[in-house]
Amino acid sequence: MSDKDKGGKTGKKTEPLHPDGTGEVDEINRYQEILARESSSLVFAALSEAYRKRNMLDQAIAVCKKGLHHHPGFVSGRVALARAYVDKGETDQAAKELEKGILAAPDNLIAQGLLLAIYEEKRDWDNLEKTVHRILSVDPQDEKARKSWQTLHTQPTTNENAAGGGCGEIVTQTLAEIYASQGYYDKAFDIYRKLSVREPENSNLHERLADLKQQILHRSPRK
Repeated sequence: MSDKDKGGKTGKKTEPLHPDGTGEVDEINRYQEILARESSSLVFAALSEAYRKRNMLDQAIAVCKKGLHHHPGFVSGRVALARAYVDKGETDQAAKELEKGILAAPDNLIAQGLLLAIYEEKRDWDNLEKTVHRILSVDPQDEKARKSWQTLHTQPTTNENAAGGGCGEIVTQTLAEIYASQGYYDKAFDIYRKLSVREPENSNLHERLADLKQQILHRSPRK
């Protein structure tokens, strides 16, 4: 006998979705009505997601852009916009939106995880490594970030000869910070990278690695 036959509850009630998609249309209509009453409502992110699920990507992007004009720091709005861009194949735009969101909320692992997937697909090793260390600085146990980190160790470092390469090299945070203070971010990064291999769950090391990688990326166009 099923739970229904027993008269018991079968769990959280969900809105039925008809084969013609009228359930989703009703959802869209509700969000639209809320926005019509209050143009600055945060419901724009949910409306964008509803549009995206129906492959109405231009509408999803447009409503997010309008909503973010009112709430530029609303990270869920940035994530919704990024997802719409990803579905449209515009991953560069998606990455830009996620980077903006992470500036406002660096501990937002949803935004970080989506950004990690984008950089991994694009094989953008520098930005991927930055994102991996950002995530691990928040959650050293994050499974996807740890897997990506292992993959990155098969890629060349930013500077193969940074901080020396002999078996007697000095690998300390003090030396790394001396290099960083002198603007030798590649050398500092390489030392911190070696330290993070020794202490993979040290969130402080991952946070510093993310910062240094950002410094390296910002400097690179001026080379």
